[in-house]
Amino acid sequence: MNTQVFGRVSIEGIEAIALNRTSGTSLPPFDSLNLASYVGDDPHHVTANLEIAKELVLANEISVMNAEHGNTVHVVTKPGIANPGDGLITNQTDLALVALAADCVPFGLVDPVNRVIAVGHAGWRGVLANVMQSLVDEFVASGAQLSHTQAIIGPAICANCYEVPAQRVEQFRKVRPEAISTPRNLDLVAGVKSVLIGQVAQIHELVGCTFENPDLFSYRRAAGEPTGRGGLVIAMSNFAKQNGNE
Repeated sequence: MNTQVFGRVSIEGIEAIALNRTSGTSLPPFDSLNLASYVGDDPHHVTANLEIAKELVLANEISVMNAEHGNTVHVVTKPGIANPGDGLITNQTDLALVALAADCVPFGLVDPVNRVIAVGHAGWRGVLANVMQSLVDEFVASGAQLSHTQAIIGPAICANCYEVPAQRVEQFRKVRPEAISTPRNLDLVAGVKSVLIGQVAQIHELVGCTFENPDLFSYRRAAGEPTGRGGLVIAMSNFAKQNGNE
């Protein structure tokens, strides 16, 4: 089993993986499969780790999300760091999409019939801003059909570990009550699912708590110290062409 992959979903030549933090090139405190260029890591190590991520989803190029904790979505056709936003969509074969995350929820959308893929990033601000629906809407506008669409939700901080101020819980009570676990705890995965369920044909959950599992990056566990970012990677690779799916 590949030690870099926390979980994988394969859908008709489309590969979606959630990454562990292990078996990369970055040194402490970014050890070791850090994909983020903005955390202070050596750029050469980040580039090498992105090469690993590309190989894991059988892609030739990679586009990396530049999250800003909102609901902006971009359609991308070229590799590199995307414009600021919390959603990426493409219909390009061999272009992997990366939703960086530590404790936030990385999620993806896949339409294997119309050959469109997307990734999103939802922290508490993104869930309140409904980045989930923004991604779904732009996904459909890009040619996808929800009747063919499957969603993937990657590991994130669990409700038991995500204690927040009571005032923040009250914000969710007005906008996204499905994400409230207790009067002081939020379940961000439940908030993401509450929007996707009923719209897509199937949801795959790669279940794991980033705070509890030392093989996953966690912003909270780092307690203010520098740390890396993993997340969700999705690509339509040449595997699809070789099998007549494109």
